[in-house]
Amino acid sequence: MISTVFPLHRVAAGFLIASLALRINGFDLLIDAVGWGLVVSGLSRLESASDPAFGKARMAALVTLVLSFAELAGLTGNIVIGLLYGASKLVTTWLVAAGIIARARDFGDVSTASTFDAIRWILTIVSVAALLLGYAVVQMQAIAFIVAITGFIVIAWFIISLYRSARLPYLT
Repeated sequence: MISTVFPLHRVAAGFLIASLALRINGFDLLIDAVGWGLVVSGLSRLESASDPAFGKARMAALVTLVLSFAELAGLTGNIVIGLLYGASKLVTTWLVAAGIIARARDFGDVSTASTFDAIRWILTIVSVAALLLGYAVVQMQAIAFIVAITGFIVIAWFIISLYRSARLPYLT
């Protein structure tokens, strides 16, 4: 039996690899560039000339892929490169969600559109809060922990939603 890999499965697997860290002696075995390559590959298959909903997301994922090599080289310790990499991950996530929302609305799937709309807004708020807390004083550690856990939950929700939506006829 031949199994079909849906484009959104690739995107979800890519986000999963890029979001997790499995470190041995400080080296991340789940190299983010591999994950972002899968995201680009999946988005390329979703994009079409007649429906470019995922074109911007693919371009953002390409930028994120390039910046992930900077992370691999240890250059994201530089605040500018680190911020660019973080921003590109958020923009890519936002645009993937926007592509799904656009297609879901075109097909009258309000539930899927609402789910991805909520995910992108919550993730944006959590990302901004995390950025601001990065510059906060030590007394804010409890809040930073809550923001980090919330971010993990929202990314997990996003990845699970990608997997669940992969077989929808308008996303294959």
